[in-house]
Amino acid sequence: MEEGQKVAESAPPSFSVTPAEDEAVQSENQPVSESVDEEDCETRCGYWGWRPNFLQSVNKPGFLVFFVAMYSMMLGFVVNGVNNVNVSSIERRFDLQSANVGFLASSYDISAAVLAVVIGYYGSGKRKARMISVAVFASALGSFVMTVPHFATGQYSLGISADKICVDETSSNSSCSATRSNPRLGNYFYVFLLGQLLHGIGGTTMLTVGISLIDDSVMPKKTPLYLGFVYGCNILGSGLGYIVGGQLLNVYVDFDTVDHVELTPSDTRWLGAWWLAPGIAAALQLVVSIPLSLFGAELPTSKEVRRKRISQAHQGQPSAAASTSVPLPTKLKELRAVWIVFTLLRNPCFVFITLGMTVEGMFLSGIAAFLPKFVENEYGISASRAAIVSGLAIIPAAAGGLLLGGYIAKRFNLNITQAIKFIILTSVLAALGSSVIWIRCKPLEIYGVSRPYHGRDKGQLPISLGAPCNNMCSCDTDLFEPVCNNETGVYFSPCYAGCTEQTGPNVFSHCACVSAISRPGNQSSVSQQLSSENCRQPCNMLYLFISLLFFSMCLSFMPIAPGDSIQLRCVEEEHKTFAQGIKMLIVRMLGSFVGPILVGKLLDLNCDTWRERCGQRLSCWLYDHDTLVICIYLFIVTCKGLSILFCCLALKFYQPPKPPVVEQVASPQQEMGNVAGHCMPYGDGHSAAGDDEEPDFSVEDDGSSRTLVRFAP
Repeated sequence: MEEGQKVAESAPPSFSVTPAEDEAVQSENQPVSESVDEEDCETRCGYWGWRPNFLQSVNKPGFLVFFVAMYSMMLGFVVNGVNNVNVSSIERRFDLQSANVGFLASSYDISAAVLAVVIGYYGSGKRKARMISVAVFASALGSFVMTVPHFATGQYSLGISADKICVDETSSNSSCSATRSNPRLGNYFYVFLLGQLLHGIGGTTMLTVGISLIDDSVMPKKTPLYLGFVYGCNILGSGLGYIVGGQLLNVYVDFDTVDHVELTPSDTRWLGAWWLAPGIAAALQLVVSIPLSLFGAELPTSKEVRRKRISQAHQGQPSAAASTSVPLPTKLKELRAVWIVFTLLRNPCFVFITLGMTVEGMFLSGIAAFLPKFVENEYGISASRAAIVSGLAIIPAAAGGLLLGGYIAKRFNLNITQAIKFIILTSVLAALGSSVIWIRCKPLEIYGVSRPYHGRDKGQLPISLGAPCNNMCSCDTDLFEPVCNNETGVYFSPCYAGCTEQTGPNVFSHCACVSAISRPGNQSSVSQQLSSENCRQPCNMLYLFISLLFFSMCLSFMPIAPGDSIQLRCVEEEHKTFAQGIKMLIVRMLGSFVGPILVGKLLDLNCDTWRERCGQRLSCWLYDHDTLVICIYLFIVTCKGLSILFCCLALKFYQPPKPPVVEQVASPQQEMGNVAGHCMPYGDGHSAAGDDEEPDFSVEDDGSSRTLVRFAP
């Protein structure tokens, strides 16, 4: 017989593993905790003894994925869309500062991070669909709670009746006393906080139990497609939140109790119906929770999925605790968890990629929370329009960046080293793209805010709203209503312009601060009539800003999918789930939670004119545009720079695994056990002697059995 010719081994000549034997071996190797009594498992749709046949037509993975995706869309609608749109409205209505609203946006991440471990532990058993439905109900309750402050407070008084004109100081004390007698609106901050914490319960359950239930119900090759559909619906919901929430801000906040309002959405005193969108989300979430509660302990397809699933666990050297099939005592399990954490922290690739994702999360969450407010103030547009244009820029960019980044990683089959280089490249481009923030309009110059009153030197500092022409008036900044005419500049309000009479809905006369102005070239007096209409000039730079912002945000979202892939592949197979939990805790607590608070604090630090009532500081009306842009730009560049630094460190310290070296070939009996357990040490037919020598065996698989054929010496 020639050298290299295939012949069957004489003893035994050949052997094969049937599917039945294969399944028996797999069931023996599974941990005791995962053994399931299939006969006792309720897989039919319904409640208790009521499980009619017509409901079983929806007892399929496709319907389960559809309902989970619908909830994912509602969650994105209210948490990532509506809440960001309502930032300026909630600030103004409840006298909150930007730092407080930033904390509200971050409270969702607190709830999600803290509850992730608990929900993941208790949700690892049966009845996952029922647990998801309870979490969806809690999330719906959170959306309803966020509407309560509207019904618990009275009408929005600033937009209906306010002392606009200059009045004598003697009447200010009674007005101030009446204001102080009202309950503090800022206390409703805790009601919004409760709503966000309830949203966190629903979101965490969906990301842990919901994803696990989908994976248990479908074949592994279909899991990425279904999960992509769920995540895509979340992004779609965020976009709908920006658009729908922005449109609802064109509806007056008290439309249910006020028949007619003379204000328009372009008026600075306007307040939109911020509470409508959370109410809609609450109703839709309740509707979704009903069909989810009908599913049984598991889907009928779960048994077949478990039977056909082949373990892909890492076959490296296991730890002492993991190599035994005997259940560990509780204390040893806790020590093993500590050891896994210690092992992960010694993995430089995992640590530095996690830190890079943390600062990226800080940047993305902070910018997303306050972008509508930034656009509203920088470009002088209404809150509803700012919400719509911000959503049109962020949501398609996020979806496109995620898809494009994942496609590139899959198309070119990037390994860990190549994926890190790809992340560094896109992060550098995104950092350069952040320069789009310098595209802005000329800020509105207001007397007493950015320019001195007439007769005062421009170099005199500080510039103050108070002037001799309005000293006799009892003005405060509780009302911001810019007034102007074609011959003068812009005044903060009719009161600060010294106007003593209102002759029309938006017309004011006998304005003392205008009487000192003279037309250039003559001594004729300027008209002392001012109007609150058309004081803000439109700016065409907004469209250029939004277009370039789209590409910049797309580059910022591109590294997310390759980054997740790196973290799944750079750790041991048995540590993947635990590593993802650690990553979620770090990224949310140190990144997504901190970002909105930092950006909100930056906004407060650069406030030029605060809204004040009776000496009490409330929310901010106007910002110092120059310093605000500088601070936001430095925040973005710092986050991007740290992200690039951490990725470079991950690239430097990452060491690819070396190919395994086996000193001797296993015996035929051991080879038979290895084939039955799907753990062939040389599945590609190579021997331990090296790649240059002829292999001494190969594996032939006809789909129903596996045969080990040795090469004759």
